[in-house]
Amino acid sequence: MRTIKTLVDVRCLRKAQAFSESFQKYLEEEFLELKEAFDFDGLDEEFALDQYGFMVVLEKGDNLRDLSVVGLSREDGGLLGSLPEFVEKVERNGQCWYKLVIIYTNEYGMAFYVPSEVVADDEEFLNWLEEDVE
Repeated sequence: MRTIKTLVDVRCLRKAQAFSESFQKYLEEEFLELKEAFDFDGLDEEFALDQYGFMVVLEKGDNLRDLSVVGLSREDGGLLGSLPEFVEKVERNGQCWYKLVIIYTNEYGMAFYVPSEVVADDEEFLNWLEEDVE
């Protein structure tokens, strides 16, 4: 699991080549769109998602049913036990991933990004995602 709270986090992922180029570009676009949505006028590097809810990128091996480190407990089913505000399926350059937004409070929500290979072997989770895709 990777968390993104600042543009530096996005750039560190790019430098580490943790994900494909198209997915990394998408994550940077998403971050900058959030900066704009929160009407932040400062430099891109000064913006942080701490007070709004951050971006969570799930990786193969993450326990999708126990994400208590980001507030989705095992007892409640982790991500499967949540009620996403929306689920979006994104396809670019032959790759696919899902974006889910979970609202925790009126002022705090988190965006989860799930590359398709993370859920490829989990039919229950894949079906759950596909049921809610907008």
